[in-house]
Amino acid sequence: MKLQLVAVGTKMPDWVQTGFTEYLRRFPKDMPFELIEIPAGKRGKNADIKRILDKEGEQMLAAAGKNRIVTLDIPGKPWDTPQLAAFG
Repeated sequence: MKLQLVAVGTKMPDWVQTGFTEYLRRFPKDMPFELIEIPAGKRGKNADIKRILDKEGEQMLAAAGKNRIVTLDIPGKPWDTPQLAAFG
């Protein structure tokens, strides 16, 4: 199994990179884990936020390809382990 974390944003603060590196260290060596960073759209004064978010979403889906996708979304609903297992 290969895991990919697709995230919007590049050049994260050092504490984010440190956390990611620590998290990566905990994964089994036979389970490759890759971070794919999607550049955030420019959000200027008169930016069309919906269009920017749509484009970022399209880029994230393209990066994921035909693989299974698990999303982490602030307004989403949390699942416990049994719910996630039942979904698969």
